[in-house]
Amino acid sequence: MSIIESALEKNRAAGQQQNRPRARRAGEVEAGRAADRKQLAAGIDPAARLVALAVSVDEKQCRERRVLLGKSHAEDTGAAAAYRMLRTRLLHRVRTKGWTTIAVTSAGQNDGKTLTAINLALSMAREKNREIVLLDLDMRNPGVCRVLGVHPPRELRGYLEHGEHLSEMFFSIGSDNLLIAGGMTPTEHASELLASPRFSELLRVVREGAVNPIVIIDLPPVLLTDDALVVAPKVDAVLIVASEGFTGRADLSKALQLLSEFNIAGVVLNRAADTTPGYEYGYDYAGAKD
Repeated sequence: MSIIESALEKNRAAGQQQNRPRARRAGEVEAGRAADRKQLAAGIDPAARLVALAVSVDEKQCRERRVLLGKSHAEDTGAAAAYRMLRTRLLHRVRTKGWTTIAVTSAGQNDGKTLTAINLALSMAREKNREIVLLDLDMRNPGVCRVLGVHPPRELRGYLEHGEHLSEMFFSIGSDNLLIAGGMTPTEHASELLASPRFSELLRVVREGAVNPIVIIDLPPVLLTDDALVVAPKVDAVLIVASEGFTGRADLSKALQLLSEFNIAGVVLNRAADTTPGYEYGYDYAGAKD
């Protein structure tokens, strides 16, 4: 075969590759991602590997509380798109800055931080090239399990209080690469638990036991307790949720000031007036300091 014939043959093969059906190419990408995850998981010590117990969520309750489980509902289009935008912006920062832990907080109550943390974790998990770990550490008012309508196999505070085995804390709600840990009963000793060595140990265990993880931590409002200020130095960045019509400018400004010495991943605007028709709230992403 001459050089010209060889070049033509390579060009023809490349053209055939480009003309494959898009669905097939997408399937190959997903298969590649799955293979990558298996390879990464194979590198984890089996004794350290985190395994989640599958639990059933209350789909009706999730629907009422605007949890985007991935079911197709026309009225969710705007919110799902907003979370994809938030996910993409955050993942860009994760990759460029090497972040693995992001805390979610707000200035005050009723700003939607817990719902934001849940939907962000679900959206990130849909990328399927890493494991997302959602920790409910708003232990004064735990909300993740309540919003999902689930009962955790064990409460996360059991590890922080008594050193109970972490392998029994995590559960999943249908997504193969989303692990969740939380609780139902509140405690008034949250800041002491978060300041203890066990919290740092918890993050280490998650990093070593999950595949290329991003850890999302739901925390109490920053103006109501010192919990967020205790955790902020131990995580890579803090995402702040504000709610139009609920969060006062002065409160948001004070929260940003209190967290100013730490990395601010961004500000999520919940219940935005500029939202998609048919959906009661929207999200916006505000850039922050590097």
